[in-house]
Amino acid sequence: MWPRFGIKVGNSTLCIAQVKPTDTKPDVIANKQGDRTSQACLLWDGMDEIECGLTANQKMSSKPKQAVANSFQLLKDAQDITEEFLAKARKAIPCEYDGEKQKFVLKAAQPTDNDEDKEVTKEMSAFEVQVKLFESELELAKQYHNEAGKPTVVLSIPSYYSDKSWSLLAQAAEKAGFHVAQIVDEPTAAILAYGIGEEVSNDESKFVWTIKCGGLYSHFALYEVRHGLYTKIECFGPFPIGGQQFTEELVKFICEEFQRKYKLDPHESRRSLAKIRTAAANCKHILTTLPSTQLYIDSLMDGVDFNVQMSRARFESLIQPVINSFMQTLGENVDKALKNHPRVKKIDSIVLLGATTQIPKLQSAISARYPDAEVNSSISADEVVAVGCARQTLFLEDSERQILEASEECECVEEEVTIWHGTPDDDADAQKLLNPGDVLPKTVVLNIKLKETSLGSETFQLRFGSQTVEVNVHKAESSIEGEGFVRLEAEIEKAENSAPLVRLKCI
Repeated sequence: MWPRFGIKVGNSTLCIAQVKPTDTKPDVIANKQGDRTSQACLLWDGMDEIECGLTANQKMSSKPKQAVANSFQLLKDAQDITEEFLAKARKAIPCEYDGEKQKFVLKAAQPTDNDEDKEVTKEMSAFEVQVKLFESELELAKQYHNEAGKPTVVLSIPSYYSDKSWSLLAQAAEKAGFHVAQIVDEPTAAILAYGIGEEVSNDESKFVWTIKCGGLYSHFALYEVRHGLYTKIECFGPFPIGGQQFTEELVKFICEEFQRKYKLDPHESRRSLAKIRTAAANCKHILTTLPSTQLYIDSLMDGVDFNVQMSRARFESLIQPVINSFMQTLGENVDKALKNHPRVKKIDSIVLLGATTQIPKLQSAISARYPDAEVNSSISADEVVAVGCARQTLFLEDSERQILEASEECECVEEEVTIWHGTPDDDADAQKLLNPGDVLPKTVVLNIKLKETSLGSETFQLRFGSQTVEVNVHKAESSIEGEGFVRLEAEIEKAENSAPLVRLKCI
């Protein structure tokens, strides 16, 4: 069943790539507008039609109540959607969202015989929205897939999504008409796209750091690559720094300029703000490749147009505070990863993914911060995940019988492991030693807070699932003197009873 396909699924965009067994590099499929990525939004016309992609995005500013955007963040189990998360998510959604029903509420005006429009509504879950978006990608796939049966696809998903979301994503693609052979997380797919480590013949490990900055969130991960085997050592995020934050800086500039010139405040009109955000997002993408562009908004407010020449240098000065914040977050997490894993002496390679990492100023900041690392950016950052997913299909022996299940060869932690100092019941300061899905063996270094009530004790508690085990560790002279902490190094391997075997020592 060839060709096979890889799809990158995101809040802002979708991208699909195809590959044949003789290809060494997959090809990204352009949509009917000629774009290599499609907008992950849809618009309901108030009747029976639902448009997806660019046309929906273009009409969204004038018909926000009929549009759904940034829906992928809500493809989660109800237990994973907290009030705090929902409050933030609503800010990126143009239409209304019913938190109790977990459905988008689309509203449109429908003409009647008495010349008065009536309001009609349509409710859609995040799952139903994802099915519609996959159906639009299926149309692109069928241009190249002429055989009977469903096209085989490998999907991507962010590392921090729960198992329930993985299942929902697979079900949505299957319902749309794909055969889902595998799902891989985004950082793994990005490394696959470049084939890092596949040609290395020696026994030395190569450490790869992936940097994702998408439409809404950023995320970092550290991998060890050895003999073509990718092992995820650590991941960080998501952090609320993404393309939307960069766009908002440009939105602020446009609002201030318009108010200064015409004494009109666009903040008073939701429609005007929607127009500004659409124009600002387009301008941002253009300036990633061109030195300047004309920023024009027709009838922005009260019939007044807005027109200004925007240079890349001017844009970069506006977004500098966001870049500084991003680089600070990045640096803190790189330092944390190197501290937690002493055997990782340096980052050998960096892989960029997410459309926002295509901003030249951001790429320059990353290269300057880590001059000894090879920065992989030759594949477009908003296409690299789809390319990696498509490459993964080349390694499927029998895609028709491929089912989504954990690899028996991969030794992973089944349940969370926590550690604390003191008695079994005094676990208020417990810290995570391992997360479910962590690959073993693994070495972790943690700074453990000492209980004042148990300062003379050398007893630590380890909890795996519902089991708590008492461990005595000789407290050597602490490297964190006078602060009430002790530094422990844990060497963790897989035990025969499926529980991890943990060896602790004070360093």
